Amino acid sequence: MKLAFAVRPDWKAAIDAARDAAERARTRGHDVVEVTLDSATLARDVGGADVAIVLGGDGTMLRAARALAPLTIPILGVNLGRLGFLAGGSLDELDGFLAEIAAGRRTIEERTLLEARLQRQGVPDLEALALNDVVVARGREVRSIHIAVKIDGAPFTVYWADGLIVATATGSTAYGMSVGGPLIIPSSRAIMIVPIAPHLSFPNAVVLDVDQTIALEVQDEPARLSLDGQEEHDLHVGDRIEVRRAKPVARFVRTATMRPFLTLLRKKILKEEGGPA
Repeated sequence: MKLAFAVRPDWKAAIDAARDAAERARTRGHDVVEVTLDSATLARDVGGADVAIVLGGDGTMLRAARALAPLTIPILGVNLGRLGFLAGGSLDELDGFLAEIAAGRRTIEERTLLEARLQRQGVPDLEALALNDVVVARGREVRSIHIAVKIDGAPFTVYWADGLIVATATGSTAYGMSVGGPLIIPSSRAIMIVPIAPHLSFPNAVVLDVDQTIALEVQDEPARLSLDGQEEHDLHVGDRIEVRRAKPVARFVRTATMRPFLTLLRKKILKEEGGPA
């Protein structure tokens, strides 16, 4: 089995943990490569890998999903951060997970990605993926902005708010939930729109079918576009951001011994213990 151990290049603890885990995997006869997620040769280096073992926090998992989804390589997340909501388990559990995968006792859970396309003066300017959310929000000045929304080309409303979140089911437990959006089971393919601090505007979240297209037009400056809270771009009046389901999907490895979503939800989000593990 070919395994790719992937980390951020700036996290020494993750690099050291990946090196040790990779060495153990080699002694068990696996074909192993070690990569960083920002490598220019990532696609070539991980080619043919059966699984990418990604070590880090949820932010690292987001980077990995955007990088590896187009390559159709499944991700096994190992949590080294605080929350660890996207990871399969801890570093202590990794060897057991790999034994299950080698024995064929695993499934693949697919998560919807968003594709965001920025048009400026009618000309394509940017195209990017997001696993959690695409956010259009006010810039450095502390004031609400107007954002016109169309759904499948039909006008919906003009929000006056600090911003708008377009989130996947995976992202519903992140920024969207923190501003009052609904929690959606991550296997769902639904997409939602959640306003941030709306003023005299429609205040409720809107849940859409996965194949609908959302267009956001910026009507005030300064404004910013954020992708998974990790990649940001300045926006100008008249900029149009189209958000739709991406063709690639993020693929996460799941084994029988991994904690199910609702257990993670109770423990990490609701802060409740007990119940089946």
